[in-house]
Amino acid sequence: MPTVYIPDPVDSLMPFAEERAAAEAAGAELVLGDGANPQIRDAEVILTTWIRFPPEAIHALERCRLIVRYGIGVDTIDLAAASACGIVVGNAPTYCMHEVADHTAGLALSLARRIPWLDREVRAGNWASVQQHMWGVRRLSSLTLGIVGLGKIGRLFAQRMAPFGFRMLGYDPFLSDEQIAALGVTPTTLDELLRQADLVSLHVPLTPQTRQLISAERLRLMQPSAAIINTSRGPVIDEAALIDALRENRLFGAALDVLEAEPPAADHPLLALDPQRVILTPHFAASSEQIGPDVHREVSAAVAAVLAGRWPPSVMNPGVVPKQPLTH
Repeated sequence: MPTVYIPDPVDSLMPFAEERAAAEAAGAELVLGDGANPQIRDAEVILTTWIRFPPEAIHALERCRLIVRYGIGVDTIDLAAASACGIVVGNAPTYCMHEVADHTAGLALSLARRIPWLDREVRAGNWASVQQHMWGVRRLSSLTLGIVGLGKIGRLFAQRMAPFGFRMLGYDPFLSDEQIAALGVTPTTLDELLRQADLVSLHVPLTPQTRQLISAERLRLMQPSAAIINTSRGPVIDEAALIDALRENRLFGAALDVLEAEPPAADHPLLALDPQRVILTPHFAASSEQIGPDVHREVSAAVAAVLAGRWPPSVMNPGVVPKQPLTH
């Protein structure tokens, strides 16, 4: 009997009803793991959240046809190795996209209007003294917002920010200038976006090409009054270079939901920086009550498709030649 295996340690009381139904409808069995992965070598389908799949782990999956991640990003799975082994990699393509767009908008507004810092100052009894800082706050409609990555989340973020009157610049190497302009965003190069934007928001997956996309050199392109927002993946920014830029006042601020290492150590330098300039949230952007049903439905659809001999709705390694032929 084919096995659909969840290797991550999971709550044994979680029913995984949709995944179980998809597996059983195809004559397969859903097996819940405990992180030890004793049965992973024999699984035909693997569903995962946090387990990493480097090349050596993937090459050991003799029967696996499909790996699906409970989420959008698949940076925990080596896509080249999966393709070489004929393993299709899927995801939950619309999972949390509204939540992340909402959270990013909240971070952008909070940073531009200094809202978390103002709250702290009021609680500290500094109601009157904060008024001296009003001259450093600009009207939102006078600001330029740069959006790096205009996929599903980047587009939703742009829609949320448009009513505030920002001048919006966009960079996405996978879209034409015409496609970007159709979103109400002015297309430009990444470097020019960094030079002009007052707020820069990152919406890119973590790949070898985007790791440290915002490098020390690119941070130097930004205005000293500018700020950067990241709700994608921590390693997209050279974190050490970002800290240096903030400490040396070459960059005004940062609002980060993701870091290179999570959670941060108690002595992490970002925690010691001025809270007026740095906002940190605990990889929370994807969270809401609604994400659970969405992600289970999309992962189950991928399982049902592959076990029925069809391509799943979302394929993250589209050049793969599957172990067993799939139809559209």
